[in-house]
Amino acid sequence: MQSTVSLPLVLAAALLVAACADPHSPATHKAAVAWNPAAAPRLPLRIGPDLVIKRVQFGILETTPEGDDRFVPANEVPAEDGQVFGWVVELDTTRETLHWQEYLRLPRPPADWGDAATDPDVLISKDGKGAVAQGEDPVEDGELQRFYWSLAAGDPEGDYELDLAVEGRPVAHFSFRVPAPVQEKAILVRNGARRDRPWRPAAAAPVMASTGARAWR
Repeated sequence: MQSTVSLPLVLAAALLVAACADPHSPATHKAAVAWNPAAAPRLPLRIGPDLVIKRVQFGILETTPEGDDRFVPANEVPAEDGQVFGWVVELDTTRETLHWQEYLRLPRPPADWGDAATDPDVLISKDGKGAVAQGEDPVEDGELQRFYWSLAAGDPEGDYELDLAVEGRPVAHFSFRVPAPVQEKAILVRNGARRDRPWRPAAAAPVMASTGARAWR
């Protein structure tokens, strides 16, 4: 499915809030940022006197022979159960933490949103095809990074989109593809059943590989 018009992020987020409103959910979300994905900003981008966005990359995590997860820029995410994807923002700032917002859109609803469905910082659209998330994370070694999403069995093939804003300013629009429907990974299980991980947050703490390249453990 291909859309000819992209909704501004503020409208999309407002629709998500209305669709997902729950009197029992905490109202902790900051206001969404207005953004037309068709007009992605040119980088470097100065957001404030102490904050310049230099580069933003989307990609996947691949496991090295040493057991580290290395970031690989990509515009296609392998259709593998458990494949992690996310983004890295390179910046100049003296701030210790930064607030970000992201808007993820799928071609069709996944079989299950997993932990994201109950995460207070994630809003799932009523049609099940999109999610708006926000958070505050530390800046480490001149980078802000997030690897929350991972593919799971039942996720659709097709074209995905992800919009990113930092401190209320749009900084990137990513289009990427999952080439095939995601199938359940065969796992040898001992003394228990397989633990499914549909769209579950992916733990990723930055470390440096011995070669000096960026990697995540």
